[in-house]
Amino acid sequence: MSKKTINYVLEGSSKDKEIFKFYKNEYLSIVGVGWDFTKKNIESYTVIDETNKEQYSFWKGALGVALFGGAGAIAGVNGKTRKEYLIAIEWKDGEKSLILIDDEYYKVFVKSMF
Repeated sequence: MSKKTINYVLEGSSKDKEIFKFYKNEYLSIVGVGWDFTKKNIESYTVIDETNKEQYSFWKGALGVALFGGAGAIAGVNGKTRKEYLIAIEWKDGEKSLILIDDEYYKVFVKSMF
């Protein structure tokens, strides 16, 4: 996994690719792939957070273990210090990606879905 994990594709299609804001900050795109995070390309998405605790705990714990070992599992679930969003995406071509983005990118993502 990349050293930097915020604003990256963590798993699935385009794993370890950076996500960036594109075209006057109107939508997000994946570096070097050309996939835009817009409703034209995304079939569905799920924000994995405290409201769906089973998925949230699993993914945050898995990320903590990947980054920091066994102690990271606890930090991954309980050590949230900045606002970040874990999102499972199903692309219209059937591929799937798991991304982690910060609050600034999340606002752009949500806006581009309308």
